[in-house]
Amino acid sequence: MANKSNFMSIVPSCYFTQRCTVGFLRHRRLCLGALFLTAGLMMLIHIESIVHITSPTSVGQREAFFEGLASCRKVKHRTHGHQSPSTDRKNSRWNPISGQQTPVVLRNATLFDGLSTRKEAVDITFAAGVIQSISVARFDDPNPQGAQIINVHGKLVTPGLVDMHSHHLLLPFPQLPATNDVNERPVLGPITPFVRALDGFKPYDPAIEIIASGGVTSSLILPGSANIVGGEAYMVKNLPKPGPNGELVVDELLLDYGLPEKSRKRYLKMACGENPKGNYQNTRLGLVWLLRKHLEEARELQVRQSSWCRTALEIEKSIFSNSRRISEFLKDEGRLPEVFELETSLALLRGELNVNVHCYEPEDLERMVSVLHEFGIHPSAFHHALEAWQVPEMLKSLEENITIATFADNGLFKAEAYGANLRGPKILAEHGLKVALKSDHTGEENFAKYLAYQAAVSYSFGLPEDKSLQAVTSVPAGSVQQDHRIGYVRPGYDADLVIWNDHPLKVGATPYQVFIDGRAVLNTGTDSTNSIPNGSEYVGSQLAPKMRPSIAQSQKEDICTAVQRPSSRVLFTGIQKVWINTAKKLPQSTTELVALVEDGELKCLDEKSACTSFESSQNDLTHIALKNGHITPGLVAFGNGLGIQSIPSESSTGDGLPGKNGDSLNEQAALHFAKYGVHLHDRALARARLGGVTKSITAPQIGEGIIQGVSVGLRTSENATILDGAVWKDDVALHFVIGQVAKGGDTPTVSSGIEKLRQILKLGETDGHSIYSQAASGSLPVVVQVFNSVSWFDVMSPSKQHDSKLTLLNQDDIAQLILVKREFRSVNLIIYGGHGAPLVAKPLAEAGIPVILTGNRGAPVNWEKNKALTGPPLTQSPAKILSDAGVLLGLAVKSDSKVWGLAQEAWWAGKYAGLTDQQAISLVSTNIEIILGIRPKAKVANSAKGQVYSGDFVIWEGDPLRGEGSVVVSVQDDGKIADCWPDTAHAVL
Repeated sequence: MANKSNFMSIVPSCYFTQRCTVGFLRHRRLCLGALFLTAGLMMLIHIESIVHITSPTSVGQREAFFEGLASCRKVKHRTHGHQSPSTDRKNSRWNPISGQQTPVVLRNATLFDGLSTRKEAVDITFAAGVIQSISVARFDDPNPQGAQIINVHGKLVTPGLVDMHSHHLLLPFPQLPATNDVNERPVLGPITPFVRALDGFKPYDPAIEIIASGGVTSSLILPGSANIVGGEAYMVKNLPKPGPNGELVVDELLLDYGLPEKSRKRYLKMACGENPKGNYQNTRLGLVWLLRKHLEEARELQVRQSSWCRTALEIEKSIFSNSRRISEFLKDEGRLPEVFELETSLALLRGELNVNVHCYEPEDLERMVSVLHEFGIHPSAFHHALEAWQVPEMLKSLEENITIATFADNGLFKAEAYGANLRGPKILAEHGLKVALKSDHTGEENFAKYLAYQAAVSYSFGLPEDKSLQAVTSVPAGSVQQDHRIGYVRPGYDADLVIWNDHPLKVGATPYQVFIDGRAVLNTGTDSTNSIPNGSEYVGSQLAPKMRPSIAQSQKEDICTAVQRPSSRVLFTGIQKVWINTAKKLPQSTTELVALVEDGELKCLDEKSACTSFESSQNDLTHIALKNGHITPGLVAFGNGLGIQSIPSESSTGDGLPGKNGDSLNEQAALHFAKYGVHLHDRALARARLGGVTKSITAPQIGEGIIQGVSVGLRTSENATILDGAVWKDDVALHFVIGQVAKGGDTPTVSSGIEKLRQILKLGETDGHSIYSQAASGSLPVVVQVFNSVSWFDVMSPSKQHDSKLTLLNQDDIAQLILVKREFRSVNLIIYGGHGAPLVAKPLAEAGIPVILTGNRGAPVNWEKNKALTGPPLTQSPAKILSDAGVLLGLAVKSDSKVWGLAQEAWWAGKYAGLTDQQAISLVSTNIEIILGIRPKAKVANSAKGQVYSGDFVIWEGDPLRGEGSVVVSVQDDGKIADCWPDTAHAVL
């Protein structure tokens, strides 16, 4: 039929007509010529087809040629850029077996839709994993047939949070070398674009469910930052076992699951700076050269491929499929040039990859953009970028569509993070840059569950409300080019929604329910017709909190000059809340108090009329009017590196690590004293002052073996020196470490560590006045960092109460320490860390062992912590279990850069433990002092001597527990002003 068609197209149409027959003689030459030409062409076609059939080489050549052409077309027609949202789209991840079965209507919701918070309450309907409609709330509207109706009573609903930088699935809980696949190193070198994060995913990672419980529904899972080019990344939904069979299938986790391969978005992870430099011992110079060399190799291949494809397409377009021409072309050019290792890099050059670059410092940001632009590559986002706030205009000029995906308060941990600024997100946004906040999720300090708290911190330091919420929803969704389906609450978008128990920018806000693809993630234990009760123990208002106040430098100078001058007398008005134990009971009939501070002593705290005698006695009284004044004890930082190490990764910035300990029983050889290694005035101490921390208890750095050393009590005051009051107590406590990190020296095992501790205490009982003897007698507290504990079988559910009849499953490290305390009753034994302490709360209380907890917002990040409770909404609050059992409790944070937020940590614990505000603030102040014997329980101010309060105190403008307060003045117990308005409007924090 094909030959006949060709024949018909060549012979004149008149040949077959009657008119042609009549004029045959006149046209015979023309017609005969056409017939002979057609016959000749048919013969050539026939001969060519015989050649194709009888020549194996030709068959192989044609296959190679057309395979190459197919590759050319695949590249040419590959989808680029953003997809458009569609109101009638289907959720590709939905399936009829395990997917959302019935429509759901959220009635009467306060909605942040991804851009702003709507003024009117709305009803949100979703079905089959897709949002169907959003309408003004009306209770008389008919319900969709068979729909589940959930009245949320005005609570705030947001899109599911989007974390554009996480490493779960590659670094599953509990982290072990056997399952750590986050970095491909060092065998394949620092450039590995060809590896895929997908190939290392562990779909059983319990972090999936835990992260979702924080409202994070979508995450970009990236390879680590050890390599300049780390490999391909993948977007996932944090829904465990989402497929129809409920099995652990990696592919079913993908956000693009169900879409054709060509329609799936591809992502690439790159890095610069310290990480690849440290891992491969290159300089930045060498790393950049390696990157340019690799990209040039890829570009050369791209040029060769483009040339091959152009010629091949021209050959294909010729009238006849010219086998000889194909043969000659393949003989000269060969097959389509391909290098398997360069496939990802070629896609990068073609603009098919969403490029995410780990960089911190301005010069690294600049050079990386320069190199990428040299090859026509445009990064979508710079990640971490803690010093990007210094060069926002440069970044805008270099890459107009860039997103800065950064931390809110995680910094100072290495040299390139030392220039972090708590106001960084605010500054970037003010310059018109898109700001996203992300987790990193490598440990507790950047635990992805608490992504919303990153937004809360940035909001507290000036990032506007809408932009703070956008930073964890629509901005990251747009940066990863998925904002056609996630990051917003709109018809046609995936039904990823979070119902919050409080405004998500408030400290302690926790999801009440989370939906992913329309499926409820949390088991709230309530009925389906009204699953969120109007009154709830932990539910607050849906209004955003207040930002923490700051003042101009000129205002600070005026106030602080008056406060800090000799013989100063300052009257603070507008005091709303007092959270210190005063010698005299405060009046309850007034909502506003005044505080008179004279020469650093709180002389009067009462109604203004009660303090008039003080006010009228002299004329040099300075008035400072507060709008929302609060008074707290001075906060106490415990266990940080304050004053002993400025940058943890740089040994030259601090005291250093002790060497191997060969004999723990030799006190003179084994013990190190922090008081001899103090180095003051670093940025971590400045952040501590910002958070109202007036005292720090710092131990030597942890070396090998169980002995850490003797801690020192430091003042955080900017003016304190070693010669003038910086050390308020030389020897605070003797510190030990039990567990995995203590293996080494003369305690190569955990069991030998426990035994060595017992031997040290036994030696102390007979050893006179040594440090060991002070520890054995109880005059010097013994602090033991330990995490493991006994495991109870049912404390995981927040709905179940602690039961003394629960059965022990296994004995662990904290249980061993309880036995030590029972044997050495005079020892003032204190648990520090204590992630597993809630699981043995009652035995701890019975033994009189207090706990300084670092795991109130902990995670089962490693094997020692694998029983750690993750807190609401999945488990009970660790602080609640310990408090209810009667354990004397204090709180600490491990990160130096986050020590400014101790008050917020206290509120987080207090909110879910049912504590009063004063009890909560005590967790990070007076309780620490009582635990360490610094402030005996009986010690109170003496009203007969005119004392209102004994101890450090801090006056705030705003509420520090809820992240709304700034320090106005901090006063030491020796009467000196420790600090005055540390947070000015343009301070680098």
